[in-house]
Amino acid sequence: MRPAEYSRHDREQHALGYATEDERSGFEHDVDRILYSTQWRALAGKSQVVASAELGIYHTRLTHSVKVAQLGRRMAERFVREYGGPSPALVEAACLAHDIGHPPFGHTGERALRKAMDVIRGGPDPVDSFEGNAQNLRVLTYLAAHKTAKLRGLHLTRACLDASTKYPWQRGPADGDPERHTKWGVYAADRAAFDWVRDGRTGDVRPVEEEVMDWADDITYVCHDTEDFYRTGLIPLAALFPPPGGAGAESERELGRFLDYVEAKRSRLGRPFDRGAAAELLAEFGRWWIVPAPFGGRHADGVEVNTRTAKLIDYLTGGISLDVGGKDAIRYGARLVVPEEHRQLCELLKELLWCYVIERPALATQRHGKERIVSDLLVWTYESVDLLPPDRAEELDDHGDALRAAADHVSSLTEAQAIALHRRLSGASLGSVNDNVWI
Repeated sequence: MRPAEYSRHDREQHALGYATEDERSGFEHDVDRILYSTQWRALAGKSQVVASAELGIYHTRLTHSVKVAQLGRRMAERFVREYGGPSPALVEAACLAHDIGHPPFGHTGERALRKAMDVIRGGPDPVDSFEGNAQNLRVLTYLAAHKTAKLRGLHLTRACLDASTKYPWQRGPADGDPERHTKWGVYAADRAAFDWVRDGRTGDVRPVEEEVMDWADDITYVCHDTEDFYRTGLIPLAALFPPPGGAGAESERELGRFLDYVEAKRSRLGRPFDRGAAAELLAEFGRWWIVPAPFGGRHADGVEVNTRTAKLIDYLTGGISLDVGGKDAIRYGARLVVPEEHRQLCELLKELLWCYVIERPALATQRHGKERIVSDLLVWTYESVDLLPPDRAEELDDHGDALRAAADHVSSLTEAQAIALHRRLSGASLGSVNDNVWI
């Protein structure tokens, strides 16, 4: 099928007011500008699940984003053949950008920044705090540098910025929708850029390119992060998904433990949980996704891991389709359709990481330390703005919000930078006068 054409309006670049097209399409320009940005490189030093400096071959936020982009592009290529859209380059760009605003220590750092900013902002209902998704938009349209000094940001296309905005709203009040208070995609300071992206479009609807990106993100999370912690022995996949006839007391115990965890968590969140249906879904999954033994480090073990990962990706992408309601299968003319059992399985597999990894005591103690580092750095920088590096100091002169400048600085640090700067500022290790912890 012939690929659908995006309008000049979709291809218009932020701050420039025109669409750049040469031997590369506008969306290919988007991909390249993201890849060459400083903020993209910094993702190599930021956590996906565990700290980026952990021994072992764990995914970082960078390798996660690379795989999200690879998977998102492959899904889009398939859809182009079947429906004529969406653009693979556009989906790839959105996937590359989807985590570019995340701070050191991932969601732990994000929560620490939000809590500290809420305290400093004060009042019964602090608004416009820190959120990694909102920081994405800020990085792409304001903090990152391209080639025009007076026009800030990477000058990405309208369609790319729209596709990388997962939560198209500002932070809501604490007594309103809980999701809008904890997840949002734009700060008040960046409202003008957001309004340019949405261009009068209201409501929560998102373009099909964002939906493909979001599903690629979910699949990558459950496939590759589960793989990481199976390899290191933390997730007992062999007990949960044994070969036919291999289930014994250990399998029964681990399945019960896992379902108890999910049930208790959903109860705390006020969300329904059908334990019987979940057990049945996992049993059906285990009939074809079999883990015969714990990871032993042999070549054959690596082959089996890769084979299972490929099977899971094939399953989670195999049943998807587009519901085309417009002229073309691009932007707001189509919706991604994912079978409900695929989404339910994906949600359950995500909980494996929480049950066996994220909430284990060893990581909980690390989490406390990470939160302390990030919150201390924010407070210290806010109280002494002379600690800001030159680019953040220039931006403070521009917008006048010291707390936002401090958050922009701390969130831009890699984990190694954050640890070194915290030790320096706390007096634990003063380092050298020649150290440059900002670069």
